[in-house]
Amino acid sequence: MNLSEDEVKQLERFRFSKKRMISPLSIRLDQLHDERELAIYLQLVQQKIGARNQVVSASIFMKRYSFFIAIVLYAMSVWNKRLPLPFQQIWMETDNDSTLWIPTFHFELLTYTTVSENRDKWRMQTLQHLFAEHVALLIEQLRKITNISPLILWENIAVYVIWLYETLLKENQFSDVRDQIYDDFLFVVQKAEGKLFGPYSENPLYRFWKGESRTRRTTCCLFYQTAKQDHCRTCPIR
Repeated sequence: MNLSEDEVKQLERFRFSKKRMISPLSIRLDQLHDERELAIYLQLVQQKIGARNQVVSASIFMKRYSFFIAIVLYAMSVWNKRLPLPFQQIWMETDNDSTLWIPTFHFELLTYTTVSENRDKWRMQTLQHLFAEHVALLIEQLRKITNISPLILWENIAVYVIWLYETLLKENQFSDVRDQIYDDFLFVVQKAEGKLFGPYSENPLYRFWKGESRTRRTTCCLFYQTAKQDHCRTCPIR
């Protein structure tokens, strides 16, 4: 089954795109697992955003990458659909004409699968494929290359995951699946076992969820150390 035009339109709010772009900053997701490729990519990001060092570029990279995570979770929680995640067929795309670096994500396949068994089991498999088999590997590579604290990277992810679910819960158009969205929200940020996210004994997102709308981050994402030199609204050191 393929995503409908309406479904594609819904995903565009999370930087989903049907377009390919020619840019040194356009890269296939599986290439990010290669330490050498990722190190080169972080250098390009550093130049693009005017980052003080590669620790900063690694943090901003993960903030931007979190839109991809939001795309997958949206499809899971709103539609009960699992997007195809062969990472050699998904691209992180950059528009060279834009002064800001806010990449989009291009899926070569617009297919999906639906729940064909127990949904709880299906949900765990979806999270494990996304986080343990992909995101956790990427975080470890970023740590090795830049020595950045994984806590910063996981909080960058947590901010967008929490924003996604809090946004969906407030929108009337999702009232018919609100209970499911809320249940997924609690599972992703609180109840899911650490092993679904990688080599963790505890859920790495849980420490960043306060049980209510966020007012202040725990870690600093280092955005103020880019050319913008601005602090985020929830910056803990502002």
